[in-house]
Amino acid sequence: MPLNLARRGVGALRHLSLSDTFSRPVCNTIAQSHARRISLAANSRSLHASGRHVSAAGVLPKTLANGYATKSTSDGAAKSTEGKRTTKVKTTTTKTIKAKKTKKSAPKKDLTEEQKEAADEKKKILKLKQLIKELKATALTPPKQLPSQPHLLAIGEKRKALERGPDESMPDVFRRAVALSRSITAEEQQKFAAQAEANRKTNATTREEWIKSHTPLQIKDANHARRRLAHLTNKKAALLHDDRLVKRPSSAYAQFLQERIRNGDFKYMSVVEIGQRTGEEWNGMTEPEKAKYRELEVADKNRYHQEYLEVYGEEPGFVTRANKAEAEA
Repeated sequence: MPLNLARRGVGALRHLSLSDTFSRPVCNTIAQSHARRISLAANSRSLHASGRHVSAAGVLPKTLANGYATKSTSDGAAKSTEGKRTTKVKTTTTKTIKAKKTKKSAPKKDLTEEQKEAADEKKKILKLKQLIKELKATALTPPKQLPSQPHLLAIGEKRKALERGPDESMPDVFRRAVALSRSITAEEQQKFAAQAEANRKTNATTREEWIKSHTPLQIKDANHARRRLAHLTNKKAALLHDDRLVKRPSSAYAQFLQERIRNGDFKYMSVVEIGQRTGEEWNGMTEPEKAKYRELEVADKNRYHQEYLEVYGEEPGFVTRANKAEAEA
């Protein structure tokens, strides 16, 4: 398309008289500038020995060279630029990790005597709580028992029939139930008595089954834990009864006391009086008289040792203590 426009321009210029259009000095200027460009192109061609072909656009003026540019050259230049790919260089930045500053611990202040005593007391309380918790776990928790007293059954039934008032507390409701239980009929008394007897039998069966579900050693350890809990909490120990437990050995004095009670000499005496009387008799006896009961003590101790091994599967305490003392000696 630019070539056609150039040809049309040349045709149009043929009808024009350039000498009329431009003055002489202008024509001279154009001719001189054109000659200078040709000479510069010739000089540059002589300097470069590569012998490359110089296009006409390099000799012609810029305006004429641009006018005669073809479509193919422009498209080729565009394609050449499109074919080039720009590669981006990735820059990696490394993060600098700052070291954490360690806080200096404040110097510990010396505790006063009162603070030390309070800290020691707190440790003792925590240690005691932990011990009680462990002992309770060893002591075992038996199944809940049904009420086995007629008056308790009567109170419970009357309590269920009562409705609590809006301004009435639970103790008030319980007191009303107790008052109503005291005025029950004879028929109700018989009913509650029969129910109490049935509950006692059920409780005995349930407890016996629960006892037998544990080994004799577990029951023995449970009773030991119950004794320690009673000592720590100043309460009475509720021991578990199990016929499988090994009976503890009796001392020589206990053998003498049992013999005196079996003879029936202390039928009408209290326990305190019996203890005082037998204590005086034992202290007044000679060693040959006591020898009989000391032999019974040794025999009973051997019996206990043998049964302990058979039932619990371990040595009794006095044997382990004696063996330990011999090993240390």
